[in-house]
Amino acid sequence: MTVKDLRDILSALPDDAEVRLMHQPNWPFEYSVAGTCTDADLAREDESESTDDDDDDDDGEPKVVYLVEGSQLGYGDKHAWNLAR
Repeated sequence: MTVKDLRDILSALPDDAEVRLMHQPNWPFEYSVAGTCTDADLAREDESESTDDDDDDDDGEPKVVYLVEGSQLGYGDKHAWNLAR
């Protein structure tokens, strides 16, 4: 799924609908979403902790967006995977 795909799906939903993460289809749990980060954010964090001065070919633009799991809110529903868009 791309950011555009996710935007298209979310654009049809109410702005005040809560976003949650459903995890592990065989024993599903619901989680809040703590936030997001990108692979570029993680690379910058790694660089700030590193003592190496290695230059890489990465342009610093995000290629992956991570939804970061928050608190477990309860049990999920196995049907979510069949209904996922």
